[in-house]
Amino acid sequence: MTDEPPKPKRRRGRPKKEGTGNMRPLNVEVPEDLQLHRRGTLCKLDTGLSLKEQVAQAYDEWLTRKGYEKANADS
Repeated sequence: MTDEPPKPKRRRGRPKKEGTGNMRPLNVEVPEDLQLHRRGTLCKLDTGLSLKEQVAQAYDEWLTRKGYEKANADS
């Protein structure tokens, strides 16, 4: 026997999701020439805002500007 500490158990599967509330996937292809993945990663490094948070905010703002408001909870 050795006096080495036990190795930590290896975690399997996906990491736990961020606590941002209810999330639903939005899988879309985007043009490579926009470099959204690269630019989003740089933004994440600068601001700490995850890629999914960036996309959610940008898409929500764009839809709102186009006149597609969120439905009221009372509706």
